[in-house]
Amino acid sequence: MSKFQEYLKKFDLTAQVTDEELAKTQALLRLYAPVMRQAARNLDEFEEECYEMRSQSITDFINLAIDYDNDADRKRIAGRLASMGHSMQLLSLLEETLLFVKNDPAYEDCYELLRTRYFDVYCKSNEDSFLTLGISSATYYRNIKKAVRVFAGNLWCVVIPDLMIREQLKEQSQGQGIPCAQGLER
Repeated sequence: MSKFQEYLKKFDLTAQVTDEELAKTQALLRLYAPVMRQAARNLDEFEEECYEMRSQSITDFINLAIDYDNDADRKRIAGRLASMGHSMQLLSLLEETLLFVKNDPAYEDCYELLRTRYFDVYCKSNEDSFLTLGISSATYYRNIKKAVRVFAGNLWCVVIPDLMIREQLKEQSQGQGIPCAQGLER
């Protein structure tokens, strides 16, 4: 490989992904649909509980709970909301990464494969995915590995480092009593 090709390889996100990161990415992608379904169920259950207990929406219930004195109930509510929040953060991180893939014209085919296989909560198998896309199984299996690698490159080389930088800037600004700069906080 020439020096120029070596140099260009440094800019190829897919070449930067380790086998460990690829395995973690595949695990995260497989978690997306079940976590999304569970988050929806949890919100529905919480909404029902709010109406059963006080005939009010989740927002009204939370506002009332802030002023509520019973520590046990407050901790239980806070725990449920924190759990739902963590799930939503994970889903958001994965969706943000998918948008990076979508916005790269070189990987349009990867976006469609990923969206159909992992981000469609009703798609439960590879077969469902290639049938939905209307492509042969050979084409699907030939391209899905590339798509996952592209996703992993964007996740580990762009989205996660960006998230870490945003969190560090947020902590620094809070530690110094400086309000966060506009646009740095999402």
